[in-house]
Amino acid sequence: MATAWMIELERVDWDAYACYCGGRGHAGEYLAQIIRARSLAEIGDASLEGHVEDEAGVGDVAVPATGVIMAALQEDLAPVAREDLMLTLWRIVLGVSSDPMKEEVYPKVRDGIWALYKEAAQGNTEEAMEILEYVEHDPARLAAFKSALKSRLDKRAR
Repeated sequence: MATAWMIELERVDWDAYACYCGGRGHAGEYLAQIIRARSLAEIGDASLEGHVEDEAGVGDVAVPATGVIMAALQEDLAPVAREDLMLTLWRIVLGVSSDPMKEEVYPKVRDGIWALYKEAAQGNTEEAMEILEYVEHDPARLAAFKSALKSRLDKRAR
């Protein structure tokens, strides 16, 4: 059965995007492996760090990867896969430094914004809220969620 993330993944010509590692084409394979994983062992060596993003910034492949991540976050993922994808998304959103890339990445995140609000309410509150700080266009909605989730944020800060 095809899912939204699978369709989004298949739409991309991954070979057209260079990774930070210097290779091409494998970011899509790593994404699929992470999304399908039910355990850390199933993730294995698949990692988006150093391919989609690293300490130096974000590569062009981050744009289509963001679309796949946002589609996958709509799914019932294993906690290990969700955590990996959220960390990658956080690194992408906070690591995008050029306006042209922001204009491509941020709208993709906004397309799935309710997945981030759900994550904020039920999962990794801090990471999700920090991403939302960068991409949310509705400051009143963001403020309402911050207020409603204050106790979750306070508990995590301790």
